[in-house]
Parts: sequence; structure tokens; C-alpha cells
Amino acid sequence: MMAIATAALLGGCNLPRDPGRTADTVRARGEMRVGFVAEDLPDRAAEQQLASAAKAHGAQVRRLTGPSETLLRAIEEGELDLVYGRFPADSPWAEHVYLSRVPGRLAEPPTDVSAPRFAIRNGENGWIMAVERARP
Repeated sequence: MMAIATAALLGGCNLPRDPGRTADTVRARGEMRVGFVAEDLPDRAAEQQLASAAKAHGAQVRRLTGPSETLLRAIEEGELDLVYGRFPADSPWAEHVYLSRVPGRLAEPPTDVSAPRFAIRNGENGWIMAVERARP
């Protein structure tokens, strides 16, 4: 009986959640707004991950470039869906945005080493999972 109650409870949770509805908004808009830190060009693995995530959501990638601080603030505000750049895992921004695993690599570099990765709005767990699943 306890297993049935737990299953019913979890089934109604609709996990993982996207309180800002990023995944749904990307689908509805047909556009994934991606900021690129001006000096950080994406490599092949990142481009493949972007293309895969966009395709899975029926969206085209709209590219914007700028300085990292401006783009990361835009992620926090929900003005961008992703930001691509070179960030260390222990960046002060890691308290404000989710920093993805490094595209195309199995092993992560040391936390203090800047590495190419995506920044995603914190709390958008469904969107985070969708982007991470799109890894090449």
C-alpha cells in the first residue's frame, strides 16, 4: 500500500520542474536564445549539443554575443536560455546559474580551471536535463 501511495504522489509531482517554463517557452517560441561570450568560440562538441537540444525542442538557435557578466545576468533574468563560454566549475556565478558538464568530455577538469560549458538558469531542472541529455 505504501508503494502505491508513493507512486501516486511522485506521479503527481511532474518532476523535473521548470518554474520559469524554459523548455516549454523554447518549444512555443521555436527559438533557443543562446548567448556566446565574445572571446569563447564553441567547439564541435558544443555545436553538436546545441543543435541536438534545439532539434529536440523544434527550435532554431538565435545567437547573441557579449561579455560574460552581461550574458550571465541575462540568464538569471530569463532573457536568454543558455550561455556558452569558458567558466571554471567553482566560478562565483555557480551560485547563480547552473554550469553544465564540459561538452564532449567524459572527465571534468579541476574545478578551478576554465572550461567550455553552458550556463543555464538555476532551478530550470527539466531544461537543464534536456540540455545535458543532448550531449554528443
